[in-house]
Amino acid sequence: MILAVPPGIGTADAIILYSGPRAAFDLHEPVLRSLAEATTYLGGDHTLSALHDMAVLGLMWGVLNGFLHGAALLGAAGVDPAGFVPLVRQGIGIVTDWLPGYAQQIAEGTYPALDATLDTHRAAMEHLAQESESRGADADLPRFIQALADRALAVGRGGDGYTAMIEQFRKPSGSRS
Repeated sequence: MILAVPPGIGTADAIILYSGPRAAFDLHEPVLRSLAEATTYLGGDHTLSALHDMAVLGLMWGVLNGFLHGAALLGAAGVDPAGFVPLVRQGIGIVTDWLPGYAQQIAEGTYPALDATLDTHRAAMEHLAQESESRGADADLPRFIQALADRALAVGRGGDGYTAMIEQFRKPSGSRS
C-alpha cells in the first residue's frame, strides 16, 4: 500500500509511506523518490501505511483540538487567537523535542519523571479544567485527559513521568480500570 501525505506530491514537503512486498518497493523506489524525497519503506505488512496515517491523524487532531481549546479559553478573556499562535508554535517545538526521549522511554518500558511527575501534571490538568469552567469555555477535553491521568494514578503511576500514560492508551476501551 502506498500512502501519499499532503501537501502535494512532487513538492519538498511530500511524504510517501510504502508497506507491502519489499521487492516491489525496491523496483519502484526511484520513481517514488522522484515524487517524494521523504519516501519510507515501513515493512511487509501492507496495513502499516494506513496505520501510520491513522496515528498521524490522531496526533494532528490532538494538536488542533488543543489549539482550539486554548483559543476558546483565551478568547473568553478577549485575547485574539492570532496573538496566541507564536506561543503555540514555540510550545509545539518544545514538545517535539521531547518525542525522541519519550519514544525511547516507551520502548524501554521505563517512565522516569525527568521534568515532572504524573502527579504534578494531574494537578495542572485540574487547574486547566477549573479555569476553563470559570471562563465559560468547554472543559470536556481537559477533563478527558484528566480522567486518563486518574486511571494511571489509580494503578500507582503518580511518581512516574508523563510517558506512563502510554499504558492507558494501550488498553482497549471498556477494559480500563
